[in-house]
Amino acid sequence: MGPKSGSKGYALEELLRLYFLQSGYFVLRGLPYTIDGEDITDVDLWLYERPAATTRRRSIVDIKNKKTPKSAERVVWTKGLQEALSVDTAFVATTDKRAPVKRLAKKLGVILLDGEVTGKLSSSEKIKDDDRISGEDFDLLVKDVDQSRRSKEWRNHLDDTQRSLLTSFGFQSANQSLNTCAYFGEQALTGQPNSKLVTTAARLFYLSAAIVAISLDFVVADAAFRSPEERQQLLIEGLRFGQSDDVSSLNTVKMAIALAKQYAESGAGVAKQIESKFLSDANRIPAEIIAEFVAKVSARDQLFNSARELEKAAFATRSPTFDSLSTETKAFLGSVLDFHGQSRERFAAAWQSKGPTASVSPPSEPKDGMDRLGPLFIKR
Repeated sequence: MGPKSGSKGYALEELLRLYFLQSGYFVLRGLPYTIDGEDITDVDLWLYERPAATTRRRSIVDIKNKKTPKSAERVVWTKGLQEALSVDTAFVATTDKRAPVKRLAKKLGVILLDGEVTGKLSSSEKIKDDDRISGEDFDLLVKDVDQSRRSKEWRNHLDDTQRSLLTSFGFQSANQSLNTCAYFGEQALTGQPNSKLVTTAARLFYLSAAIVAISLDFVVADAAFRSPEERQQLLIEGLRFGQSDDVSSLNTVKMAIALAKQYAESGAGVAKQIESKFLSDANRIPAEIIAEFVAKVSARDQLFNSARELEKAAFATRSPTFDSLSTETKAFLGSVLDFHGQSRERFAAAWQSKGPTASVSPPSEPKDGMDRLGPLFIKR
């Protein structure tokens, strides 16, 4: 299910995840890449950054910590994966220090974190966070619930959401993640209060909501200079109809209506019925709830900051309660709960963490000196 605990390779993945988090990125680890139902590979790290109001960058990181890492092959493979995923930047992290690998990486435009860099990162005292659980521990929490229910339902919901970031980032990943939020929100609301199942459901709700936030932050980047009303309408249409390769489901339906009108018996009447039923169903989706909130805050970096805070909450040693989150992030989560008709009050009361690590503060700005740990300049 998840990576095996104790592996040197996975330890380096966790280290680099912390490094990029502390450098100001939104980071996810171990995203499954699937084409037509066939598993192709896992992306070790997926990075998202917001350098400016209208600029977004996505990156992938391939990580190998082996005695014979086959670095040249990994550089070529990762460059190809970058092209397949249409992301902006590709990194390869390796223990290899050979000059030919550096030359190949430079030629292909891949950022190489070679043995000198990874060695410095591994020995740095700045890259640690005792208030986080590892990706392996997170996966075990999900696995325990699934095993208790003799299913893979929780894992499948999480994988579907993370997979959408690679194959349909934007409105489709936002809608997929909203569906996942609905599922895990319901699990948190109906489970035994303060149980392990409920706190695990809350972690998964936080992580899914973080993906909603980052997806919507991405789609509004091009609308930064539009009026709030225009941004809101864009969001309403995207949340209701979705889009794939810039073709929304609404356009697909319009084509179907035109074909029905032209070729079906009593075509005009049939087309009218199809259009009326489709729009009626779409209008029942309360997209205005989220669209109004996002349109107001999208000109700032609130969605990005809330996504980072929610990721931090999902992996906190003790899962923080709804009330312990920042005001801005609670407002965003409230809009997600309202969208699904789920009670904010019941969600806030579903569990009560104990101890001083129960709360979570928003992620801090990049730590001083983080960009000087090796020949890698994260802030571009």
